[in-house]
Parts: sequence; structure tokens; C-alpha cells
Amino acid sequence: MEELKADLKLIDAELPKGTCEIELVDSDLFHWEVALAGPIGSPYKGGTFRFQIWYPIDYPTKPPRLKCLTPVYHCNIDAKGTVCLDLADDLLRLKPSHDTEELSSTRISALCLVQALLSLFAAPVPEDGLVAEASKLYICDRQEYNRRAHEWTMKHAF
Repeated sequence: MEELKADLKLIDAELPKGTCEIELVDSDLFHWEVALAGPIGSPYKGGTFRFQIWYPIDYPTKPPRLKCLTPVYHCNIDAKGTVCLDLADDLLRLKPSHDTEELSSTRISALCLVQALLSLFAAPVPEDGLVAEASKLYICDRQEYNRRAHEWTMKHAF
């Protein structure tokens, strides 16, 4: 519980104002609703994307569950709100040591999770895509992908 309280403070201190807002669902520290602003320079700019994050009671030994609530045209987020996000790769890039034992004992902080989500909106990862059609379009016709993503953003991400 103390880790989550510390993570909330860290997110508030580390991220630029207006980038991320977090509300506790029913005052439950283990259930968050997160609103992320679409990054400038992306087709998601101007949108607010809502996520629910559920932290297990034994966090940080078990990872949180995550769901996108806002309909979004994105190769890494499907229509059910499932998010394809490989935080293990992010940790490998962040950590100088690639020791597997050390990696498995590293907790994924809430700040790391939020930063990874923001990064996913700034730079989708079609190679690790969850939505095959969107992944293919991102690779083959980025302009059309961006047009669709922006259209969905304006329609759904109020």
C-alpha cells in the first residue's frame, strides 16, 4: 500500500501538468482511473484517454491489470480495451544490467506504467500489434493510419 501512495506522489511530481490525471475509484487505492492526454505531435493530440488500473493486494510482487476505456484506433489497443504493452522490454532498456533474476525482482512502478502508456501513444509498436489491420496500415500507409487515429480521437476521446 505504501508503494502505491509513493507512486501517486511520484507521478504528480514527475509528469508535466495536464499529462495525466488519476482518480481512485470509490476511494480504493488499488483501483485507479487514469486519464492521459494524447501527446503533441501524434494523431492522438487533443484527446483524453481513460484507463482503469487494478493493483492486486500483493502488489508489487504481482503486476497490475489494465484496460483502456476510451475507444481508440491504435495497433496496440483492441476494441475490448486490451493493451499490448511489453514492460519487460522497457525495463531491459532502462536497466544497465540484463540479469534475468534482477529483472524479475524489479517492480514495475505506476510511474513506469503511465510513462509506457504515454510512449505507446507517441510511438505505436506495430511489430507487437494487437490489431492486425491497424498494425499493417501503420507500416504501409502511416498517413492513413494517422488520419483514422485522429478521426477516432476527435469522435471518442472527449
